[in-house]
Amino acid sequence: MGSWRVVGVRAASVLAVVAFATLAAVSASPVAGASTAVVGNDISFPQCGSAYPTGQAFGIVGVNDGLPNTVNPCLGPSTGHPSYAQSELYWAVSTSTGSSTQPKASVYVNTADPGNVATGTLLPDWPTSGATPYGTCTTTTVSTSSGPATAGQNSPACAWEYGDQKAAQDAAWLRAAAQAIDAQSPPVTVPTTPSGYPWWLDVETTNTWLTGAAGQAMNVAVLQGIVVGLTAAGAPSVGVYAPPNQWVAITGGTTASTATIGKLATWVPGASDQAGAQAVCAGPSFTGGPVALAQFPSGAFDGDLPCNQPAVITATRIYGQTADATAAAELTRAFPGAKGSCPPTRAVVLATTKEYQDALSSQFLAQYLTTGTLLTPTASLAQVTATTLRVEGVNTVYVVGGPLAVSATVASAIGALTAYECGGTTRAPATGKIAVHRIFGQTQYGTAMAVAEYVGTAGTASFPLAYASTNATGGTGRYNDTAGTGSAAPLVRAEPTAILASGQEFQDAQAASVISYRTKLPMLLTPATTLSTTAVEAIARLGVKQVILTGGPLAVTNAVEATLVAKTGVSVLRIAGKDYTDSARQLARFESAGATSGLGWTQGHRIMVARGDGFTDGLCGAVLENAHNTTTGPAGTARPLMLSESPTQLGGYLATFLKVTGHGGIGGTAGKTITSLTVLGGPLAVSTASIATMKTDLAH
Repeated sequence: MGSWRVVGVRAASVLAVVAFATLAAVSASPVAGASTAVVGNDISFPQCGSAYPTGQAFGIVGVNDGLPNTVNPCLGPSTGHPSYAQSELYWAVSTSTGSSTQPKASVYVNTADPGNVATGTLLPDWPTSGATPYGTCTTTTVSTSSGPATAGQNSPACAWEYGDQKAAQDAAWLRAAAQAIDAQSPPVTVPTTPSGYPWWLDVETTNTWLTGAAGQAMNVAVLQGIVVGLTAAGAPSVGVYAPPNQWVAITGGTTASTATIGKLATWVPGASDQAGAQAVCAGPSFTGGPVALAQFPSGAFDGDLPCNQPAVITATRIYGQTADATAAAELTRAFPGAKGSCPPTRAVVLATTKEYQDALSSQFLAQYLTTGTLLTPTASLAQVTATTLRVEGVNTVYVVGGPLAVSATVASAIGALTAYECGGTTRAPATGKIAVHRIFGQTQYGTAMAVAEYVGTAGTASFPLAYASTNATGGTGRYNDTAGTGSAAPLVRAEPTAILASGQEFQDAQAASVISYRTKLPMLLTPATTLSTTAVEAIARLGVKQVILTGGPLAVTNAVEATLVAKTGVSVLRIAGKDYTDSARQLARFESAGATSGLGWTQGHRIMVARGDGFTDGLCGAVLENAHNTTTGPAGTARPLMLSESPTQLGGYLATFLKVTGHGGIGGTAGKTITSLTVLGGPLAVSTASIATMKTDLAH
């Protein structure tokens, strides 16, 4: 049977009847006409004998079998893989679309510097002679497990010669593979000389490298020898693939002036997705040369984004025909209803569609439960909500708001529902019916306090430099365009922190809801002109020492701010703009600013956008910030929530924000250029024309 637990001693929230339903079919899909990136794939020996990528703009193929002295058995036809169709070189040349600035096919080689002896064994391919830029490679006597032996010296000269010889070997393997492809019937033509392909050096610590200053000097010499050798073989260009920290560990760090390898183009791994790869493209180069490619996971393969492509702006809508359906679409986008993808706590939060206060203050609870918030009308349970409870494998529902917000009839209907496992096809016998708990207060302000007290702890944050500024109208704080006041920064760096917003207008609280969810900060509410006693009570009970006050003095007056400081002793940072679109812009700047002047969100290439003159679409969008989210971005993905002026008008502040971000990133921070829009709501909430304008502004 379903169980009940009532939290709080106050009566039901009294909520005004205001609703802005989203009028569109349930959807979480790219916006029509959204462009796609011109990306390629790289493959090598691990993919040998299996399916290769399809539809790639270009392909990059490994010449070696993981080590510099071995050949990839699928580079060309081989005994184990005799057909040219199994050749990775053929795959790159013949199946790539060529729809990018990159050549259709490139190759890369594994590199290493093993020295003359490894684990007591003389290395047979270490050179013993050769004239190099470092002088002549000569021999020396070394100790091996079999006794003394003659070997080439561990010197930059022999290291350079080793690299030069490996380059010649790789060039020979490339020629042989290409000629074997061309020799098959029916005839297949691929370039048969090194001059037909750009070349990349794979420099990673997974292969053997010498250490210490002397070892790093030899490592540099090996790489220099490879570059010279490939160039002599006809390679039209040579670049470097390496994680930047591993490049530094192996070489000791290079500059643009380092002989031969300085200013080489770089191919940089490490991005978690395509938007992150775009940010890598805007970042620094570890050689002093251009960043040419950025690697990221793309399905079952490595994807590679050309950095000299124009920025690609993608837009995805998440929406439903009603407010309930939009909330359901947002939750299922974050937690797909499939085994292993549902909310890990099997819980969900439920609030009313009648008003916004309970849903916005519930984001703190939703984060605590690692889930999201669903919506329902007051008098009856929405069918889409009931279906989502089943598909998401929910066994516990936390109703936020009293019976005048979510009626006892709705709560009873939920309690009568059978709990299912994730996916919604198998009953959950251990739990039986869905359990229902209610969290509420006498008013929206009391409900916000009850939610905060239920969780029982506030997250900590530190941003002392955000307080340091006074604008021309006397307003305080770095992210404040109004005459609204705040206080001095706290003395302690990381303090328990809460958000305080107006309980009479939704926009400021909605834009800040992503902070509440992501940074684990309770959302408290107050009237504009009188400080909420429940907010004061919650601040005291949670030990809050720092408050982010959202909105200007028309939303929360300076008198309320002064009373808050006087009664609680907290530090108050006001973040406010000249209208709600400007306040959302200021919050975005704060969220993405560095650790001492903001929240330090690093994934600054995404934003969410909702309409600013209707609340329902953005009420529950903060769930897209959940760290378990696998469909809207990996753990660590951060996206501010921006507000448009209306469905058809962005407003000047949002438009300017997008244009500035399109050039220099949020707050002018390099590497945070926006390339991805997540639009909450259908075409009647944010018009198709508005999305097109946003994409144009970002590409401005």
